[in-house]
Amino acid sequence: MLEINGIRKSYGKIQALCDFSCRMGEGVYGLLGPNGSGKTTFMNILTDNIRRDGGEILFDGEKIKREDGQFRARIGYMPQYCEMIPAFSCLDFLRYMAVLKGIDRKAASAQIDSLLEKFELDDVKDRRISSFSGGMKQRLMLIQAFLGEPKIVLLDEPTAGLDPKQRVLVKNFIAEQSFGRTILLATHIIGDIEHIANGVICLKKGKTVFCGEPNALAETARGSVWSCAVDGDALRDLKARFRVIAINSEGGKTSCRLLSHAKPTETAAEAEPTLEDAYLLLYGDEHETDRV
Repeated sequence: MLEINGIRKSYGKIQALCDFSCRMGEGVYGLLGPNGSGKTTFMNILTDNIRRDGGEILFDGEKIKREDGQFRARIGYMPQYCEMIPAFSCLDFLRYMAVLKGIDRKAASAQIDSLLEKFELDDVKDRRISSFSGGMKQRLMLIQAFLGEPKIVLLDEPTAGLDPKQRVLVKNFIAEQSFGRTILLATHIIGDIEHIANGVICLKKGKTVFCGEPNALAETARGSVWSCAVDGDALRDLKARFRVIAINSEGGKTSCRLLSHAKPTETAAEAEPTLEDAYLLLYGDEHETDRV
C-alpha cells in the first residue's frame, strides 16, 4: 500500500502541489489532469528527483525519508521525456539500465529477452537508438521501467507517439503486469486508463479534485451529458452556447452530444455519462482547444 499524505511543492509563487493525498494498493491507478496540473511533479517527488516542501510518503506502513535507496530500488519509472544515449544499441541501453538497478546479470538477460519479445523489439535489439522512431523509443523506455520487477511502477504519458496497435499492446501489458504491484499511469488521454484502471486520481492546478473508482468519476457527469438532434442553424447556436463534444451525421440527420448542467433544448435527451465526459466537464476551462 502506497500512502501519500499532504504532499506540498511550490516553485516560487507557483504551487505545483497543494496538500495532495491519496492511497494506492495493488492495481492500475490513473493520474489525470491537463499539462501543468502537477502530475509530473508528483512522480518526481516519488522518485526522489525533487524535494517535497511538506507531507509524507508511506509504503506498507513505513514512512519514506529523503534519499531512501531501498524505496527507490522498488520503483520503476518511465519519465515523459528522457534523453537516451544515441550511440547505444537497444540491448546496450537495457543492459546499462539493469546494471544501474543492480539486477543480477543472468536475471537481467532473461527479463530483457522476454520484454523485447513482448514489445516487438527483439528483431531490432542490436540497432542503435538513434535510428529508432518515436514509438520504438517509447516502448524501450517502458521496458526499462519494468526491469527488476519493481513493486511500484510510475509511467508518465506512456502511450505518447504510439500507433493504435501499439497503444493496445501497451495497455494490455500494463493490465497484465498490475497483479502484485502498484502501477501509476499519468496521462491526459482517457483511453489510456479506460477499462484497466482500478482507481482514478484527478489533479487540477496542484489540487486533488477527485480520488476514487472510474465508475464513480463517470457518475459525476450524470445529468450533464445530453444528446440533441439538430439542423445546421441549431448546431451553430449550440456550439456557441455549450461544449459540444461529438457530432454525428447519418441518413441526412445530424445529432450532437454536449455538456450542460441544465437541459439545453426542449428535445434534448439525457445521455449515459462516460469517463471522457466527466473529464471534459471537470477540466473544461483547461481544454478550450477541445471544442468541436
